[in-house]
Amino acid sequence: MCGKYFCSLKKFLTISMLLCQFCFSSDTFAKGPLINVLTYNIRLANPGDAPNTWNARKQKVFSIIRESKPDVFGLQEALQEQLQDVEYAFPDYQRVGVGRDDGKQAGEYSPLFFNEHKYKMLSSGTFWLSQTPSIPGSRGWDAACNRVVSWVQLKDYKEGEVFFVFCTHFDHMGETARRNSALLLLHSVDSLAGNNPVIVLGDFNSEPGSEPYQIMTDKSNPKHLIDSREICKKPVGPKYTYTGFKVGVQPGERIDYIFLKNKVKVLSFRVNNQNNGDFYPSDHLPVSATLQLD
Repeated sequence: MCGKYFCSLKKFLTISMLLCQFCFSSDTFAKGPLINVLTYNIRLANPGDAPNTWNARKQKVFSIIRESKPDVFGLQEALQEQLQDVEYAFPDYQRVGVGRDDGKQAGEYSPLFFNEHKYKMLSSGTFWLSQTPSIPGSRGWDAACNRVVSWVQLKDYKEGEVFFVFCTHFDHMGETARRNSALLLLHSVDSLAGNNPVIVLGDFNSEPGSEPYQIMTDKSNPKHLIDSREICKKPVGPKYTYTGFKVGVQPGERIDYIFLKNKVKVLSFRVNNQNNGDFYPSDHLPVSATLQLD
């Protein structure tokens, strides 16, 4: 009897251990890699911004980016000289993206930087927010400026996960341009990324409730994007992201976003409003998030 008891106990413990291993495996190893991302409109290098010229504030901009420890970050309004400074400050990151005016180095960029020790680039590109997206320098609809979307397909070296990141800057003047840019962005993200996880970074010059925002987040559209702040349990920082340089002059507007698609969880979200008491490092606040591929 005693032998049968211990035999039964042994079988029970063995089954219990297997069940525990299964639970541990499904709960832990099924989770995908973490990705720290940041989007930041760093304001173009404009001598007329004195005392907030690029040379006077660039180290503060770099410090804020470093503080977020991003695996991937996107910028807006970056000129070629600024890109060179960013590349020097972040030597472990690879850049994708081209100038919006000629598809080379002219005009502002909406570049993406990714940690080249953590990710392998599988593909990348830039398209224009216009009726002719593949033509460099093309301007769309009633836009005041040429506008682009730069994107990259990355593979996590350790986990093997593949995901896409897009970075853009919608026009600040053209209402039709912003509406059609939202539609074009959704179509392009769907066409390029398919069912892969997607992260979309940028300055959309559109507040929540605006037509472009509604187009991009319309849940009835299977191509829609998800606003990461809206699904974060405890977002940190102010809701506004556009401030101007001067601290306290205006309440600000929320126009900078991290959008998501296809099985991406939000673990944390932050709008960083650090300043020296008088000025912010840029006229926009950086937006960062810790994400997990599901």
